[in-house]
Amino acid sequence: MMRIGFLPSDFNPMILMLGEAEDCRALGGVLRQFAREGRDVAFRDLGFCQVAGADVRLTASAGPAGVQRCKGQAFIWRVPLGMAADFAERLDALAEPARVAGSEELDCGTADGIAVKVSRGEYTDDFLSGWEGPAAGA
Repeated sequence: MMRIGFLPSDFNPMILMLGEAEDCRALGGVLRQFAREGRDVAFRDLGFCQVAGADVRLTASAGPAGVQRCKGQAFIWRVPLGMAADFAERLDALAEPARVAGSEELDCGTADGIAVKVSRGEYTDDFLSGWEGPAAGA
């Protein structure tokens, strides 16, 4: 199960995604399909994801690339389609059987804002479990 949560910080806020090899492969598949079709994806609706707190919506809609807070309880993650395919390849590498731990920052080239980090084997299984975190609009 890929666990997803928002970690607030004055200097390095991030969307943290924690999972195992199969979760990284599944997320890579979602990004690959997104790169082909360009349809929005709500992470809360993905069967292999458990979102703690505010949902994250992947989109190719107009606006600045990267993660932005929305009104209400959500984040928008705008990713150009070509970049989504590159992210998928990086997640495939993170899922390699010989690699027992590691992480990838899926950066859209924005210097400031909210980072997205996918991690495998670097945190305990209960990290983010049941944590709701602050509301996106707080």
